[in-house]
Order: sequence, then C-alpha cells, then structure tokens
Amino acid sequence: MFAIFFGAGNLIFPPYLGFHAGTQWKAVTAGFLLTDPVIPIITLLVTIFAGGKAVHLGRRVNYPFALILAATAMISVGPVFAIPRTAATTYEVAFLPFFPNLPIWIVSAVFFSISLALCIKETGVVDIIGQYITPVLLLFLGIIIIKAAVAPVGVPLDVAPGGHFTLGVKEGYQTMDAMVSLLCTAIVTGDLLRKGYGDAPEKVKKQMIIAVSVIALVLIIFIYGGLAYVGAQAGPHFPEDATRVEILVGVVGLLLGKWGKVALGIAVSLACLTTSVGLTSAAGNFFNSVSNGKWKYEIIVCVSIAVSFTLSLVGVEGIISLAGPVLDIAYPALIAMSLIMMFDRKLKYDGTIIGMAVGTLVAATISTIYTNTGSFEGIANLIDKMPLAEFGFSWLVPGIVCAIIGTVFGKMGYGKVRDDHDIQPAL
Repeated sequence: MFAIFFGAGNLIFPPYLGFHAGTQWKAVTAGFLLTDPVIPIITLLVTIFAGGKAVHLGRRVNYPFALILAATAMISVGPVFAIPRTAATTYEVAFLPFFPNLPIWIVSAVFFSISLALCIKETGVVDIIGQYITPVLLLFLGIIIIKAAVAPVGVPLDVAPGGHFTLGVKEGYQTMDAMVSLLCTAIVTGDLLRKGYGDAPEKVKKQMIIAVSVIALVLIIFIYGGLAYVGAQAGPHFPEDATRVEILVGVVGLLLGKWGKVALGIAVSLACLTTSVGLTSAAGNFFNSVSNGKWKYEIIVCVSIAVSFTLSLVGVEGIISLAGPVLDIAYPALIAMSLIMMFDRKLKYDGTIIGMAVGTLVAATISTIYTNTGSFEGIANLIDKMPLAEFGFSWLVPGIVCAIIGTVFGKMGYGKVRDDHDIQPAL
C-alpha cells in the first residue's frame, strides 16, 4: 500500500510547499497530507468495501457516472498527466542539471521506448527494479531528512499565516493519488486474499486493512512531512520563482553535494520508469476490460505511449498547469463520493448519494470555470463564501445540501434504494 502512494514524481511537491510556506510549513503540510495520503487511503478502503473495482465507488449514482469517474481517473493517472510527468521529472531531475543543453525530446524518446518494451509484453524486469529501487529511494530520502534535522541548511523565512492549508490541499490534488487508489484496490485485495484473509471474519479483515493503512500513512507522513521541512529551510537559498524540481534538486545539492544530486537522479529515474510501465499497463488493461476486449491491449499501450511522449515535452510545470482545471473538478467529486460512501450501509436512498455527486460537481465546476475564465462571478463568489471554503472545501456544503434534497426525493419514492443493488465486498 505504501508503494502505491509513494511515487517518485510526487517528491517535487512537499519541498516546494515548504519553501513557499516558510515558518508556516506545518500548516501547508497538513493540507497536503489530507489530500495525500489520508483521502487516498479512505478512497481505497471505501472502494474495497463497495465491491473492489473502480466502477463500484459511483455505481449507486448510476453506471455511466461510475464509468466516467473511473475513466477520468485512469486517463489522468495514465497518458494525459501522470505518465508524461514521469518522463518530464526524469529529464529535469536526472539530466537537465548536468546537461543543460540536452533537449527534452531525446530523453523522453528513450524513456518511453524502454517503457514500451517493458509493458507491451509481460516482463519481470520492472518488478526487479521496483523491488530494490523503492527501498533505496526511501533510505536515501530518510538520510536527507535526518541530515536536515541534524544540520539545517537554513532558517525558514518568516511568512504570515493564512491560506497555506488550502495551498497544501490544492497541491495534493496534483499527486492524483486518490485516483490511483480508486484503480489499485485489486492489488491490495489480491495480496490480502493470497495471504489467507479471504475466509477470515469481517472484523478481522477490517482490522488488517486498517493496520496496513496506518503503517502506510505513518511512512508517507514521515517522507512528505520531512521533505516539506527541508524545503522550508531552503527559503534563503533560491529565488521565489524557482520551480518545484529546482527546489528539490537544489536542496539535495545543499545537503549532500554533487554526488547526492547524481544519486537522486538515478533513483528517481528508475522509480519513474517503474511507475510509467505500471500505469501504462494499467491503462491497457482498464480500457481493454471496459470495452470487453474490443480495444486491444497492445494498441491501447502504443496510443498511451504516443500521447504520453507528446505531453511530456511541455515539462513538469506545463503538465501541472494543464492538470489543474481537470483535477479541480474531478478531485472534489472523488473526495465527495469517498466520504459519503463511508456511510454506504446507513444510506437507504440512492438519491442521497446522487445529490452529493451533483451538488459537488456543479459547485466545483463553477468555481473552476470562474478561476480560469472569470465567468459566473456572482455564483462563484457565493460558493467561495460557504463554510470550510477557506480550507479548500467550498464544494462540500453544496454537496451536503443537495444530498439532503436527494434524500427527500428518495423518501417520496423516486429512485432506487440500497437493497436494489447486489453489493458484495471485495474481501
């Protein structure tokens, strides 16, 4: 479970947040940790007990909504945002600091050629790389964090409080880990079933899943929280407009010198390669499955690689900018569904869940359109005045209000109830 959420591409976010938050690094880290890993782990657990497949989280709304939600997650963590970012991160972390004149397309072409060779046909190479690289990268980051705690590279700049928690929440969207967790429930449940927990009492199953979730949570909090603290120390050393990758690589250089940056580049490159191969294979399997075999795995993989290569050329910051509006709409919907499905067994009427989905989507969409175009200013300002808006959850109250309306319609006899669904937990 730790490996699912610990992506090398996500390492660029905590130091950047700590750098900009300065003395407020704890507040910004709290917001980031809420959206990664707390909410992704909740999404994973809820999806497991809703049936274990990505489409099960939203099926009490209806199947088209559930499929669109799952497909949006797969496309986002697949060829549109996450996979291109693995190549762009590899280029900017491992090559650009040492070969500033090397074009990104050369690195991306080699990176995706290797990815294609490893995922077009089943191979054990990527598993071998992942088995050793993740622990090595984890150890390397632990050394960085401990070194910064023992011998700080600087003092965090004094920054006024306000807005940092929300900044952390929004930056956490960019990890896309809640989307990853929606698509990776089969990995967790399959592992627990192989270990013999399928026949255990339900109480034991829940205790086991909660236990592994807590372990993963603690490890990720240590890594991301520690990197945010390291980033906060870097305030005096970099200009305000420094990019996420520049801050990460620069901090490692301050702490461990040139060879530290070399080690970081090698470890991140291999970790990003395993992520690319895994996500590309997942995209191939997902769309092959939902099309009932009409879309061939090999063709989907080739298309995914081609799209990923093209988008990787805009660089890390460019990909983050492209992903922002999509994630600002999709992530609140995913969070809302995860939160309300925690009470799945207590909610009789589907209208309650449908109302939550509709209210959240409408509020998040209006806010996102206003942010990017200036349209719908009046209603967007009203949404931004909702309770919890200052924490990045302006969509929550509209979702709850619509959930209550949906419940009223359900009591009047409109729509389905929970007993109309054949809901079987994955374990």
